[in-house]
Amino acid sequence: MGEVAGRGVPESFRFPPDFLWGAATAAHQVEGDNRASDWWAAETAGLLPHRSGRACDHLRRFEADFDLARAFGHNAHRLSLEWSRLEPEPGVRDEAAFAHYARVLEALRGRGLEPVVTLHHFTAPRWFAERGGWLAADALDRFAAHVDAVVERLGHGIRWWITVNEPTVLAKHGWVSGDWPPFRRGRWDLAFRVIRRLCAAHRLAYRRIHARVPGARVAFAHSIPWIEPCDPTRALDRLAARLRTAFLVDWPFALVREAGRPLLDYVAVNYYTRSVVRWRPGGRALLFGADCHEDHHGPRRFDDLGQELWPTGLLEVLRRVARLGLPILVTENGIATEDDALRLAHLRGHLEALAQALTEGVDLRGYLHWSLMDNFEWAKGTTARFGLAATDFATLERRPRPAMRLLAEVARTGRLVPSAREATTA
Repeated sequence: MGEVAGRGVPESFRFPPDFLWGAATAAHQVEGDNRASDWWAAETAGLLPHRSGRACDHLRRFEADFDLARAFGHNAHRLSLEWSRLEPEPGVRDEAAFAHYARVLEALRGRGLEPVVTLHHFTAPRWFAERGGWLAADALDRFAAHVDAVVERLGHGIRWWITVNEPTVLAKHGWVSGDWPPFRRGRWDLAFRVIRRLCAAHRLAYRRIHARVPGARVAFAHSIPWIEPCDPTRALDRLAARLRTAFLVDWPFALVREAGRPLLDYVAVNYYTRSVVRWRPGGRALLFGADCHEDHHGPRRFDDLGQELWPTGLLEVLRRVARLGLPILVTENGIATEDDALRLAHLRGHLEALAQALTEGVDLRGYLHWSLMDNFEWAKGTTARFGLAATDFATLERRPRPAMRLLAEVARTGRLVPSAREATTA
């Protein structure tokens, strides 16, 4: 696994005392019984290989899950408010769902956990999808009405907001690879339009949140891989890396600009992997995914989803987005594996990347690990294990893993423990 710029963390280093530490979840992946959503409809129609069912039953077990997070030193938690629960039919607000999420937010605050609230995390109401989803003529108006309802009824006191999650990822899976709803394979033209629409939805939500919530901090969650050429000595490989970076990393930031600046209060970084790319004719093949698995820089390791484990990439991404001159919050970072030692090494490497970024003056405000517990990982179902806590999907028991203990010690003390101590906590 990649070392972090060849540096260790000095003994004198301390994370800031107000640093946000926690984990992230998404409603459909943990709550269960998300029956009014487009994903539930696709699952029940047999269009997806797995059915979410009760997922982690977080809908009913959220207080126990927040107790777990607090017991392991978390002071923040990212969650999404499921649009399809709040508006199961066009223009119909479900009062019980609003009351439920009010209790969820109160449960977080009562445990000293700062809510980081996502308004759209991939899923949408079934009716919205049936009307054309994000490509419908009135999609932005429908989303605006939803945002207004959430902000008016639940927004008081929420400081950290995420409008939409990973526009490029949703576009890729829904309209290019076609393995997510609406299953439109190879429609690059529509994928580009969806990204534009989602970034327009962000701008719209940004203004509405700020109109009602003084002091709100608003961003969209951006999936940012570290992208580099397969063979750095080949000019075409270098060009391929530059083109992919321009499209996957820089273009969404450009799409949320207004009056010469990004309409963002902070940068929400979702970082998982390095993308090593080789030039291939055809152009569009450059835009998504990693093409090259050659060991140009030594052995490379990949998780169960084929994502390369490369902590140095997080440091490089933080350096890059720091140029925007905004605070940064890592809103997702994790590994799909059942190997506790690998997960522990992954977490340590990425915590070292955070520390190095802070020593360089990067305005980093917090780290939210993906995920609090093993959950329903979209088209992979429960086969991809990302949790700080293992989930037994037969009993729904949560079992903290060694990585959860490492993160807890860092959160409580502000420093990384010597690696030799990890064996004693495993």
